[in-house]
Amino acid sequence: MTDAYVNILVDPGAVTDAANEIGDLDAVSTVHVVTGEYDVIAQLDLDDSDDLPRVVADEIHGVAGVVDTVTNVAFEP
Repeated sequence: MTDAYVNILVDPGAVTDAANEIGDLDAVSTVHVVTGEYDVIAQLDLDDSDDLPRVVADEIHGVAGVVDTVTNVAFEP
């Protein structure tokens, strides 16, 4: 299993709709609208780490209003 956090930059005015759509994606376990450099943070819960590029590039970037992402893969300490 792979946990990853995706920091998402969204066009102004599209944040709520984009966050709701991202939250509906199968790979997304939680989504939050946040303050700071990014607008949305999504936690991914993936059975196979090989799915990560497809989920980010195709599914998250396929959401209307998404401009850019930065992905952080989580590891146990």
